[in-house]
Amino acid sequence: MAGKIRVEVVTPKGKMLDKEVEEVIAPGGEGEFGVLVGHTPMLTFIKPGILSYLENDNFFRIAVGTGFCEVLKDRVTVLVDEAYAVEQIDPVEVANEAALLEERLLAMDPWSSSQEYREILNMFNLAKAKVALTSQ
Repeated sequence: MAGKIRVEVVTPKGKMLDKEVEEVIAPGGEGEFGVLVGHTPMLTFIKPGILSYLENDNFFRIAVGTGFCEVLKDRVTVLVDEAYAVEQIDPVEVANEAALLEERLLAMDPWSSSQEYREILNMFNLAKAKVALTSQ
């Protein structure tokens, strides 16, 4: 189905993205999912990863943290704790951050402090997404 869908990415700091696009691909809690205009409405979790959108035959990507996504027939609203465009990321800094978070994860017992483990795991997955974004 041809047409445009509005995508909005909102963080606690404000609106990071607000565009009319052809397609959105988001990192859902159960895996990536794609949205075109006319998609069945749904509400789902967003996990840390890369959100892509197709605009004028070019894919653009941003790194997103955890949150929620509401899909309507003509709109995708993504509410996440963090979102970064590639130009906002220092590749060296984020690589160091990912390495430190990986060390913390490896030193932890995931069963003794599962909430803290999940929080650090989400931070690590976001750092990995930022690294992937800068290495494209």
